[in-house]
Amino acid sequence: MNEKILNQLEKSSKITPSSEWDALYQERPVLIVSDVTNLQAALDKLEKVGGYGYIAIFRKNLFFFNNKLISKRCGLIDENGNLLKAARVPKN
Repeated sequence: MNEKILNQLEKSSKITPSSEWDALYQERPVLIVSDVTNLQAALDKLEKVGGYGYIAIFRKNLFFFNNKLISKRCGLIDENGNLLKAARVPKN
């Protein structure tokens, strides 16, 4: 399932490839979550960068995700690279 999302994401001009992450969105790491059971593992992995990044999901699965389960630091994008929830990125 992750391959399907990744293949679709790569078609977006907003996404760039990454060797460390599944992809990058606006220079922030993207991790693909195909179902809610993988969400915690993805959030744990994002802790390497302070939790600031994006979770990529299929838009049709959005109702499975309670936004309150996702840290305010972390954003959501759909399989086309469209922003569903913005990440709160600290100002430098």
